Amino acid sequence: MNKTNRAIARQLKLAADLIELTGGNAFRARAFGSAARRIERLEESVPALVAEGTLTDVAGVGQSLAADIAEFLDTGQFPAVAELLATLPPGLLDVLRVKGLGPKKVRVLWQDLDITSLDDLEAAAVAGRIAALSGFGAKTQQNVLDQIELLQSYAGKAHTAQIADEVEELVEALRTTAGIARAEAAGRFRRQFELVEDIDLVAEGSPEAIRDTLAARGVQFESAAHAPLRGTLPSGMRLAVHPAEAGTFGRVLWAATGSEAHVEQFVDRYGLPGDTDDEATLYTSVGLPVVAPALREGTDELEAAANGALPRLVTVEDFRGSLHNHTTASDGAHTLREMGDAARAMGLEYLGICDHSRSLQVANGLSIERLMGQVEAIADLNADYAADGGPAFRILSGTECDILSDGALDFPDEVLEQLDIVVASIHSAFQLGIVEQTARLVGAAENPHIDILGHPTGRLLLRREGYAIDHDAVIAACAATGTALELNANPWRLDLDWRWVRRATAAGVLIAINPDAHATSELALVRWGVAVAQKGWLTPEQCLNTKSADDLLAWARS
Repeated sequence: MNKTNRAIARQLKLAADLIELTGGNAFRARAFGSAARRIERLEESVPALVAEGTLTDVAGVGQSLAADIAEFLDTGQFPAVAELLATLPPGLLDVLRVKGLGPKKVRVLWQDLDITSLDDLEAAAVAGRIAALSGFGAKTQQNVLDQIELLQSYAGKAHTAQIADEVEELVEALRTTAGIARAEAAGRFRRQFELVEDIDLVAEGSPEAIRDTLAARGVQFESAAHAPLRGTLPSGMRLAVHPAEAGTFGRVLWAATGSEAHVEQFVDRYGLPGDTDDEATLYTSVGLPVVAPALREGTDELEAAANGALPRLVTVEDFRGSLHNHTTASDGAHTLREMGDAARAMGLEYLGICDHSRSLQVANGLSIERLMGQVEAIADLNADYAADGGPAFRILSGTECDILSDGALDFPDEVLEQLDIVVASIHSAFQLGIVEQTARLVGAAENPHIDILGHPTGRLLLRREGYAIDHDAVIAACAATGTALELNANPWRLDLDWRWVRRATAAGVLIAINPDAHATSELALVRWGVAVAQKGWLTPEQCLNTKSADDLLAWARS
């Protein structure tokens, strides 16, 4: 369970919204909302304050609220939220998810039009009933229809990171069951897509043992017994289990893993593969090196394999440092030292601290004075690390500098030039068109003090579409200026999209895979960035994070 300050603040904000939605006490709603803002900006870790018994020292957090937060940390349930949800029609929370509809408008829709689900909302919008309500209008009604279409397109999909534990537990259960010889995940999950809408497994063994093992772990199977076995995971994800007989596991795994295009191209060139236990021999038997599952998309991977041109893909083990991370100075959950200690314990050589800049007040962005104070604190901490006899490690001073709506940077050059690493990102004015958004990014890339363009499209997978940009123009600007592009490793972002990674590296642009960690536990999110970077054919030489600290700083200064 995510126990960061931001996660707690989200629960408090949800409680405030639900109080407003249900017509509850306005003062109580404001108290929850105020507490959410304070906790999100708090420099100390809330779980640590709870453990110390000092959470009530925070302004606006009384005994009752502190007890609710402690219960959330202990059980994952926030009492006020659970209590309020119990009074609402189940589908009303889905209506609250529609961007552009806050709790006040959702309450009006509920009370005046009896809308309690997305289906009700869509029907009312199609019929023109929403536009007729006071305070809504035709523009709001069209936005509702657009947002519903987006939410419907997200239905049934999940982040691979979100479903990974469930899939891996099922595979391990199959592997350790008597009567089952082997089991592996296949399909888009094995090909390391950022999103999945169904899960494929391959298992060799008794069909009864396979079915019983998965059913005991909550899989609901369809009645039909033919292969593949189809069912639904406890999370609601669709499941297909491809049974393999002895001596066929490699072929079945290959067929269930590769995209349709990859399988068809292989068969066209090399014929139908014969039965084999070992998937690797399916490639080596026709004179090819093994094509990594992440690359099996039917592009030019078979030509590359035939020509000995498959890349050596970057791995987590290649990483020497992590850039673009946050602390409690802005909206992170852990202090500068806690983040540094965690990165060092992971075996990293350096950690870039890029807290938000001054304009992003919602994330407690740092003023110039606070930023300079942090630079001094980093120097002091680096002196401690150098003297303590531990592994060589250093913190890099930096900022995630906002690119403002007019294309200006949030900090002047004389501030940026004092930092080790600068990430420039867009956090506002998402509604601007492709020309304006592209100009913002290109302008930032052309500033000599900007090292990395952060999460270039601002997308939040399954939550918000990215703003439109001319990728080729941004890549060209980065290539011309030596600016790196970020592949933000947070599973909600994974932005730059892997489909553009290969285009960028072909132009000579370096890719920085950054976890954008707001807590020590999130440093490990780099795993998901690496997974999709591999789909973009990224090599260690094309990845900024594989440089030593000295080489990285030399690159940044150049």
